[in-house]
Amino acid sequence: MMTLRRALPEGSHLVVAKNTLLRKAVEGTKFAPMSQASKGMNAWLFVDENVAPTMKAVKNLTKVWEKAGKTVGFNGACMDGQFISASAIAPLENLPTKLDLIAQIARGINQVPTKLARGTKGTASKLGYAVQAISEGKSGIISA
Repeated sequence: MMTLRRALPEGSHLVVAKNTLLRKAVEGTKFAPMSQASKGMNAWLFVDENVAPTMKAVKNLTKVWEKAGKTVGFNGACMDGQFISASAIAPLENLPTKLDLIAQIARGINQVPTKLARGTKGTASKLGYAVQAISEGKSGIISA
């Protein structure tokens, strides 16, 4: 258990509690769907908004434990007040982190003025080439 706790990134907390105690604690909260997974031996993992790094750390440790002959698996998850089955947990590993999302938004915001500048420069350059072609008599459409 200590290996798992040490491998978890910041913002992740591992709690080992009795299932009945957990059911009482989550009753009437947004974590109430977690009681569906409270059967057998469990350790409860609470994660902040950076889900992907935690899921990757748990997956890596699961592989190591399986090689050692220990069986570890997920019963389910609770996200935004909804229960997620064990089979639907795998895509959570590919979610972008908060910093990744901020970087994507910043790149998107930065592209608008860059593309606008390129577009306006391109129009002026083309107009200049057109005027020069007309003045030199190279234009087949208009002659000077």
